[in-house]
Amino acid sequence: MDDYKNTQEGRIVSQKYADILYLERPEPSAKHPRMSVANRAKIFSPFAALRGFDDELAEEGAQTLRVPKAELSEEEKSALSARLAGLRRGMSVTVRYFVPDLCCPADPPAGRYRTVTGAVQAMDPIAKTLRLALEGQPKGPGLEKEKAVTIPFAEIETLQESGEVV
Repeated sequence: MDDYKNTQEGRIVSQKYADILYLERPEPSAKHPRMSVANRAKIFSPFAALRGFDDELAEEGAQTLRVPKAELSEEEKSALSARLAGLRRGMSVTVRYFVPDLCCPADPPAGRYRTVTGAVQAMDPIAKTLRLALEGQPKGPGLEKEKAVTIPFAEIETLQESGEVV
């Protein structure tokens, strides 16, 4: 700030406001007391210059994270099938599975991979789905309230059993 005073513009401003520049700050009146810092922050917190901009950024981020679905080899499919057959209700497992992007279908399917840890709630061999009760706080946009997830067998890439029965 001292550098500004040494410029020509700074000297002009100092001369122009010399009579009030070094005066004390006036005390607030009883009719209009100073607002607390917390209340001042509340005034500006809901402000968003561009409505929906955060949603657009999240959508664009999700688009850049899209990857094609990897196909498992026959050996990997049989090993996964054996692990699925060994699951029991209450077992704690970690599953990495593919979530296809439904708004932009592609061939091969594009989407993102998600990893969740939870306790096995149910397995439906007819619908070929695995239902997990999630452990901890799920991560990612839109997943804050999700307590359980149903995963199609065809979308599972890896399955790790921790062996613990909940």
